[in-house]
Amino acid sequence: MDNLSSYEHRSVLESTPSANCHSMTAFSPQALAREPHGKSLRWLVVALVILFLISGGWGAVTAFKYARASLGNWRQQLQARDASSNPLAGDLPPVKKDFYGTLAGLKIVGVTPDSPAARAGLKFGDILVAYNRRPVSNQDEISAAMDYEQEQYSRTGKPATVELTLYRDGDMALKTLRVPTGRLGIYTREWTFAYAFVDDAIMQRNDYAEAERYANQAEASGQYTADQLLHMRVLCVNNEKDSEAIRQSQVDDLYQKSPADKVTLFGNYDLLYNKRFRAAAAVFERYLKIRKVDVSTELNLAACYVELDRYDDADALLKKVLARPNGDENAPSEYGLSVLSNIRGKIDMGRHQYDRAQERFLAALERYPGDSYYVLAFLYCAAQRDVKGEKPGEFEAAYKVVSGQLGETENSMGYHLDALRAFIFVKHNRTPEAAALVSKWKNSAEAKRYIPVFWSRFPEGSNIIDNWNNLLHGLSGKT
Repeated sequence: MDNLSSYEHRSVLESTPSANCHSMTAFSPQALAREPHGKSLRWLVVALVILFLISGGWGAVTAFKYARASLGNWRQQLQARDASSNPLAGDLPPVKKDFYGTLAGLKIVGVTPDSPAARAGLKFGDILVAYNRRPVSNQDEISAAMDYEQEQYSRTGKPATVELTLYRDGDMALKTLRVPTGRLGIYTREWTFAYAFVDDAIMQRNDYAEAERYANQAEASGQYTADQLLHMRVLCVNNEKDSEAIRQSQVDDLYQKSPADKVTLFGNYDLLYNKRFRAAAAVFERYLKIRKVDVSTELNLAACYVELDRYDDADALLKKVLARPNGDENAPSEYGLSVLSNIRGKIDMGRHQYDRAQERFLAALERYPGDSYYVLAFLYCAAQRDVKGEKPGEFEAAYKVVSGQLGETENSMGYHLDALRAFIFVKHNRTPEAAALVSKWKNSAEAKRYIPVFWSRFPEGSNIIDNWNNLLHGLSGKT
């Protein structure tokens, strides 16, 4: 999925039973930096968020292949921790009879095509509150419930199907669906009733006063945990360009009232995920005043700077990370170096140095062949060089380089490829050919939703979006 919309961003329920992972996918705890095992949770989150930012949400699928083997270790560490200090700790939830008025669950933010979930009718926005009568409000709970039912099925052949309890379309009346035992192929985020109101006030209306009021009411109710309340408070950090004093005061208050590591962790989930980059940068800058040196936070901060067009600041931070000698606990690992290189690719794009950026993304494709984001970023740079006359014909030449790697990308994300090609056709006065490409997707809800989201993350990407929309408008005007 291109755009998944607090900590509620998880990739639970991939089709393989052993795939216990967070966000679109997950990385080994040691993948990003050379850190002690005790910090593995934070490294996991950082890796997910950075890749989410780099990829627009779904380039992370590739990294899942490299991480699955390490996740069992990570989960054992989580289970060994004190549940009161770890928001991800969980166990098999007990069976419950009545779910009326349930305040927490898991929001579906992506459904894999032709998956068990898709065939059962699950859809974006559904709120799962129970898995086979066991309440689920976080990744560990639903993974434990699924693992338990899968084990039962492996031993006895029963149950072949399980019952999902859910809310749908804003209706708080409970609904049930039956799905096959095993992984479903959905992407979820944790959801609470109060957080949904806070999220709506912030993301839809930019109304901080209303969001704070909801958070205060949630705290006064006594029905939400400290972690759930912290998610709300973090999301309320002001993201306006001219509100530096307010923002800094809020961030200082968060760090005074909550553990620094947890504030930073939630900043990853609630701020970076929601693209609130000024607020996230303030959280990470404050953390680095406490920790001084921390490669995961530095890379997250560099990613924020890129999104804020602060390319010099991002570059300086990356140089600082690279200057550390091998063996330093905050020197980046091999994977961390690849993340760093990709951030530099975005810096090059931001500076319109498309030739250098194209080289970086080609190098990334050599490490991760077929990765959806790297393929499209590589082709985007080639397209810009083509239409600007820097290197005519470069897009088709670049397409030939990666054509053998496209595979599933061309099948499931073909609208992005066609958006690029249509952009080039129009620039070369081949509008009928461009219209024919766009016509293929005029009834695609995914194309309409994700093209504006994905390409808005690229410098000059608005040109691709405008071109696409103009062509669609022209098609709709035909009789």
